[in-house]
Parts: sequence; C-alpha cells; structure tokens
Amino acid sequence: LRQVRGIDASPEHIVIGAGAQMLDAMLAQLIRPSGGIALEDPGYPRLAQIYGSLGLQVVPVPIDDGGIVVEELRRTGAQVAHVMPSHQFPTGIVTSISRRYELLAWASEQPDRFIVEDDYDAAFRMAGRPVASLTSIDVQGRVIYTDTFSKSLGPALRMAFMVLPGPLAEEWDDK
Repeated sequence: LRQVRGIDASPEHIVIGAGAQMLDAMLAQLIRPSGGIALEDPGYPRLAQIYGSLGLQVVPVPIDDGGIVVEELRRTGAQVAHVMPSHQFPTGIVTSISRRYELLAWASEQPDRFIVEDDYDAAFRMAGRPVASLTSIDVQGRVIYTDTFSKSLGPALRMAFMVLPGPLAEEWDDK
C-alpha cells in the first residue's frame, strides 16, 4: 500500500474479507449512515443493490469529466460517498486532483461524513504513475480505502481489503 498507493497504514487498520461486496455490506453496517450513501451516476449497479438491501438510502450523484459533482453531493444530505476516483466504472474517468480535494473538503464539513474510496483498477496503468489515492492525501481520517486482489491474484480467490481510519478501526475491533 505504501509503495504503490502512497498509503501508510498500520496492520491494525487493515481488514481482509471474502470479496468487496461482503466488505461493503459490513462497512455499511459499521457506519450506519443516517443521511444515506451517495453513489456515482452512472456507477456500479451492484453497490446500490448491496446498500439498498441493508435498508440504507441510496442517492445517485452525477459525474462529469472531473469526477463526482461535489455541489450535487452537498445537496443530497448523504453522510457517505462511495466513489471510484482512480478508474470510475463504467466511464473510466479519473477524478481530477482538484475534485479530490473538493471531495475531502465535503467530508470534513461534518463530523460523521466519510468517503469510501473504491480503488478499482488503480494499480494497473498502461503508462505513467497512478494518480494519488484519496487516502494518501486525506489528513483528517475521512477516507476508507477499499480494493481487491482480483486483478493481481485472480478473481476466484474473492479476496478484498479495506483500510479503516483510526476511530473506525477501533470501533471495528469493538464489534
């Protein structure tokens, strides 16, 4: 994580599970966002199904060439934004660095806001270095980093992981 994505995470903050969908569901149960979960629109439909099946309000937020539209996100009242900033599915858009900072500013406006950074396909690039992860530039502990080993080790293993910020890692351990 440190070498490839610039994330300095202690082992106590890393959770490994049987697939991204299971970890997404467990994370939603840990946070229980009362204001709902914002998803990129268009986005990965399975996320809306997972969060909706848990009884959570799912709020679609449009994207543009720079990524999720933060002004629209503010209007939703969502407490959590689940985004794919390094390779948005299905469009392939890479969220601009300025938009990443806007998103971090949104998260810092209220104490119960979080960003789930789904780092889908970020480690594999045809040219150049990967764009900085949101987690690597987050100084307030608002980003939950998630990824899988599907591309590096194969999809049959169904292994995924998340890196929780300090307070959430402690809460995870208490559960």
